[in-house]
Amino acid sequence: MASKTSLPGRLIRWLEVERDTDTDVEIYVNKDTRPLPPSRRPYGPWHFIGLWMITGSFNVGGWTTGSSLISLGLNVWQSMIAIIVAHTLMGFVCVLGGQPGAKWHIGFPMWMKQNWGIWGYLFPMMIRVFLSFVWTSTNIWYGSQCLRVLLTCIWPSFLNLDTPLASGTMKVYDFVSFLVYIVLCLPLMWFNPESYKRPFLVASTIVASCVFVLLIWSTARAHGGGILLADVSGVSGVAPASGSALGWAFVYAVTSNMGGIATHMWSQSDYTRYARKPGDQVLAQLIMVPLGTIIVACIGIVCTSCAATLYPQEKSLLWQPYAFLEAVRKHEDSQGARAGVAFASIAFMMSQFGIVVASNSVVAGIDLAALLPRWFTVRRGGYFTIAFVFIMQPWALLNSATNFLTVVGSFNVFLGPLMGIMFADYFLLRKRTVKLTDLYGNSSQSIYWYVKGWNWRAAVAWAAGVWFLMPGLVQRGVAPKADWGGWTRLYQLAWFAGCLSSGLVYLALDYFWPIPSKTAVDDLDYFGTFGDAEVLSGVMDEDRITSGGTESKESIGEKITDV
Repeated sequence: MASKTSLPGRLIRWLEVERDTDTDVEIYVNKDTRPLPPSRRPYGPWHFIGLWMITGSFNVGGWTTGSSLISLGLNVWQSMIAIIVAHTLMGFVCVLGGQPGAKWHIGFPMWMKQNWGIWGYLFPMMIRVFLSFVWTSTNIWYGSQCLRVLLTCIWPSFLNLDTPLASGTMKVYDFVSFLVYIVLCLPLMWFNPESYKRPFLVASTIVASCVFVLLIWSTARAHGGGILLADVSGVSGVAPASGSALGWAFVYAVTSNMGGIATHMWSQSDYTRYARKPGDQVLAQLIMVPLGTIIVACIGIVCTSCAATLYPQEKSLLWQPYAFLEAVRKHEDSQGARAGVAFASIAFMMSQFGIVVASNSVVAGIDLAALLPRWFTVRRGGYFTIAFVFIMQPWALLNSATNFLTVVGSFNVFLGPLMGIMFADYFLLRKRTVKLTDLYGNSSQSIYWYVKGWNWRAAVAWAAGVWFLMPGLVQRGVAPKADWGGWTRLYQLAWFAGCLSSGLVYLALDYFWPIPSKTAVDDLDYFGTFGDAEVLSGVMDEDRITSGGTESKESIGEKITDV
């Protein structure tokens, strides 16, 4: 008589994610880690517009970043120009970062295997998962502050829960709002990313309308753009930058904006893999990445300026939208004002639902599913990420504008070099080709095995692009107002300097120690990824090299297709 399986054994089998068995690959693959088939790719151009309006611009972070540049000594107009320059550049970078996902329908972790190796990809993935934890906690905190304003509109006595917590960085009512907002996020995590396209459009329409209404109300109530537009230093208490200091403050404003969205640019493939066609992400990102953020950040600056005129009794600039709404509720003190603030708080809460769930937790879920496909799906990974928000302590992370810029600016030091490597590898060396089956290999038979699963060229290039930025990062951490000369200047150029230097070092290493089979592709559509459509534009002639040789144009054209 066969013995019964033990309880731990049954529990393990119950926790295991069902393995996809229709592909003959060496690693464990589930439905969320394989290249997506056409049936799971519902996103068209308008859906990417909705995605970017929620996750990239029309949210608390988009409003906040623009306003906080004033703390650098820039005036309002200089801040606006910095935002325009930074986010125009970001549009092009986002298209580049999303191209492998849109064309080959793979997530960001699989792309990292191509340029870091079958095991080497664990290094950038650890950075990516950590940043997911940071941004998830940060945006949950933003959403909870909007919820706090809503609850105060309904029950003004809610503010009586004012006992300080966490060394005074928050109060009881903040923590209660934080807990409630987390609970509200949990049901939304249950749905698959394919289901988000319509909610994106609805939420983006609501929050965009809210932002413009706030702009109209503020300028009408203040009879103009506010005092900050005319006298930024007198209101903010920040001395205006001038001369070379102004130039470097402007440069840092651009790079800190890049840092604020660098994580999103870096891992664009996690969402562009859901594109119906490769071109569906292009115009949406080229237009909405700069346009959406420019609009909402500039509106945030103007509303902050109007608030400085309307409520001079406030001790500091109201650069957070929830602080602005709370001031309106407190000083206007009418039922109409409370109702308007309540609806605006709900709109911002919706935008934060989108960015917490869709942009942060889901992307972290995709990454965790790729790291541990036997145990994680996108859904499980999202819930796991939300569980880490207490460890990240966002209430301490975001207690001032200067600290916020320090945090997001530091991401440039590590992400710029990583992006330089992946762009050099994919676009310049591999000519936008991928051998999908070898991404799912786990032996030296894979062309992405390199040396024991690690591409040493990527590691050397990354170190070369990071080391000279570290002193400036240390300076920002220990003495943010100090000037360490050249080290500070390099840090202010972090994303650009790191990206360019690491990319060039990577190309140089490949020149002296060439990567074999750079443009190899599969001879068959093994994953059923491309359906019945035209031949992949990148799979032509010399790009049709497989690990075992070449295939005829007719054979490849019949087997590998694109949507």
